[in-house]
Amino acid sequence: MGTLDGVMSAEISKDDPRPESEQAADILRREILRGDIKPGAHVGSVRDLATRFKISGMTVQRALTILREDGLILTTSRGSYARDPQATEDSGADAGVDLPEVLRQLEHLTSQVSELRGRLEALESRSVPGGA
Repeated sequence: MGTLDGVMSAEISKDDPRPESEQAADILRREILRGDIKPGAHVGSVRDLATRFKISGMTVQRALTILREDGLILTTSRGSYARDPQATEDSGADAGVDLPEVLRQLEHLTSQVSELRGRLEALESRSVPGGA
């Protein structure tokens, strides 16, 4: 891991089944929540983030959209800036969103999808070619 403007960089993994945009959003989310990217600080230009993560500008745009929807960044005509995570948590509470619970449910659904995929593959391997 290197640094870009003093922020630790993490790599996008080709082995991770999640889209690259989600991985980039997660890396930036962690940096904002840890305070590596301070409230009001520029998150980075699309070009800089694309270079940092070795992904396309369009993929960076999708990652920034995820963070904007989560309330972690504010985008203006001059770029994207980190919001105060505490203010984001407060606004999430007002909206009735329990992020840890949503993440727990997402992990549960992901494991269910994985289990169903395994069952489907087992069924497909038992099927007789040519349709019996």
